[in-house]
Amino acid sequence: MYSCYSCGKTYSILELRWRCDCGGFLTLLEETTFSRETFANRGYSIWRYRESYQLPPHAPSISLGEGWTPIVTERIEGTEVRFKLDYLMPSGSFKDRGASVLVSLCKVLGIEELVEDSSGNAGASMAAYCAVAGIKCRIFAPAYTPEGKLIQTRLYGAEVVKVPGTRQDTNDAVLKAATTIYYGSHLWNPFFVQGHMSAAFELWEQLRGELPHSIMVPLGSGGYLEGIYRGFRTLQLSGLVRTIPRLIGVQAHNCRPLYEAYFLGLDVGAPVETKPTLAEGIAVSRPPRASAVLEAVRRSGGTILSVSEDSIRTAHALLLRHGFYTEPTSATALAGWLQMPVEERENSIIFLTGHGLKESEKIAQIHGLKV
Repeated sequence: MYSCYSCGKTYSILELRWRCDCGGFLTLLEETTFSRETFANRGYSIWRYRESYQLPPHAPSISLGEGWTPIVTERIEGTEVRFKLDYLMPSGSFKDRGASVLVSLCKVLGIEELVEDSSGNAGASMAAYCAVAGIKCRIFAPAYTPEGKLIQTRLYGAEVVKVPGTRQDTNDAVLKAATTIYYGSHLWNPFFVQGHMSAAFELWEQLRGELPHSIMVPLGSGGYLEGIYRGFRTLQLSGLVRTIPRLIGVQAHNCRPLYEAYFLGLDVGAPVETKPTLAEGIAVSRPPRASAVLEAVRRSGGTILSVSEDSIRTAHALLLRHGFYTEPTSATALAGWLQMPVEERENSIIFLTGHGLKESEKIAQIHGLKV
């Protein structure tokens, strides 16, 4: 059952809808649906935890084997820190967690065509899973999106519509298209968020219940952080963990609506003037699920940080020196970690979210390499 975060109105998950009639975003009820017995003999993909996603029982599992990404420990500036390599996914980003679950929902609902808007990774991911499901897919993307990501999206068979202007201009354009075609939105749809719960479940299993003190993630629309929180909350309600790690979202200073909202004590994203950023993957000026994201941060005892362009560049260079070939957006999480007091850095996990092979030309330019 869907529930509107704003007005509380409920809807069946079998309805073809992506938001409430009042304009609010939809959530799913918290349920204690996590049991060791249900996945004891299953493979190591996100579908190991199928019951927790609240899909209709007869929904197919549209999967490419996503999930169970490795955790690697490194020592940076004298402190050990662990990285979860979520860029090692079938389409090259963490978005595969959400796309797998959302496209599975679309398939069981009989949706034959959908539209989505993305600055790159979500579009590529949705295109990949729609290809598997046999669903026609049209992706609206900012004109500044790295061509590598758009090529990948097209090669999966999706149509790409480039939109001049900002990331928000792209969102506005897709909403017009969504008046006649289903909007399979990673920004709005709660089932995309449900897929991200799997990251919390994996950490719990991989670390044998010894959870980190803090988890750091790049923060754009915030669905990843919201999903990780929901995953840990499910574990908590199931009696498998006592506390939830501090969730720390990191925004680029040039686009920081959630950072401003957090420190102003707001329950919605703050209006901010945005500028271009190296972390274009999190340049979302009006995140629609901001209220749920802010609630997740606060309930976990976490915080939101803002990092400069120079610090993103420096952190990305550091990732490269440690062998991690990620997109610059991933480096925001490490930049935030480096900004924290030394005593607060211990026992942290940093999520690395997107593969650098999609943006090699841009990465070369950032670090002054001639190609």
